[in-house]
Amino acid sequence: MLLKPSRVVLAVALVAAGGCGGGSSPTVPPVTTPTAAPTPTPTPSATPTPAATSCRYGMGTVDTSCARTNNPAFIGDVNAAINLLAQQHPELFNFNDTNGGDAWRVLDSDRFYAGVIANLQAKDYCADFDLQNLQVKNSNDFSEDYDILLSSSFIRRGASAYRETCTPANFPLDPAEVIDSVRVAFFGFRCPDDVAIPSNGGNRLPVGCTGNVTATPKNKQNQDVDPRIHGTQITWTWELESGHPADLINYPDQPFNKSVVGLSVGNFTLCAIVKEVQGCLHGEVVTPSPR
Repeated sequence: MLLKPSRVVLAVALVAAGGCGGGSSPTVPPVTTPTAAPTPTPTPSATPTPAATSCRYGMGTVDTSCARTNNPAFIGDVNAAINLLAQQHPELFNFNDTNGGDAWRVLDSDRFYAGVIANLQAKDYCADFDLQNLQVKNSNDFSEDYDILLSSSFIRRGASAYRETCTPANFPLDPAEVIDSVRVAFFGFRCPDDVAIPSNGGNRLPVGCTGNVTATPKNKQNQDVDPRIHGTQITWTWELESGHPADLINYPDQPFNKSVVGLSVGNFTLCAIVKEVQGCLHGEVVTPSPR
């Protein structure tokens, strides 16, 4: 897995985006709930999200069935949680810049998600953010997913925000449950000018070449698991079948990458373990072919 440059990300947040607009003071819709929700404390990345540690209904399951229904149960309370947040923290919104009606522009998406989650939790829901959707449940019988923020930073509401219902509830999950496999593979080679460069998927490394290897955690749908879910901890193991056909080199500042240098014809096995799930590259150092 090619890791991008590091950045600070909250476990219940997307990257903040937005703009400010001038104008008169906004009018925020009235909310009938008089009790303010507790101030949310965003959780750092690579640690359990609030729902995973405090959900009174317990953990969800990866073995669930998800589909859209005609009668989602939580639309009203999700919308109310947004409106309440607008009263509690109007500085998070530009009420004069909308995508129509009360689809205001959000100025701080980190705090927006954290605040909506806190307001739902105050109404006895379990709520979380899976880095794509807001997840809501009030039992383990089912949960619902909502996409409440457009990439343009405008709020999405109602039926258009509802995504699917999962039966039984699909959250919270331990990261180890999300990871189904770890793919370990070459992603590039450096070879002398007169040596043909092999394909990444061939598991073959010519003598005299250096192959870069990456480990990519995958879910059951063979999709990449977001680095903010699996964290930065990885264990590598290295085995040579006979002799010393290759050397293993650390990749600068990238724990999920390694480099292998081909020394002589032979075989090697390079494995990576993430959250107790192991994947391996069974490689062969071969005689180089001329370019």
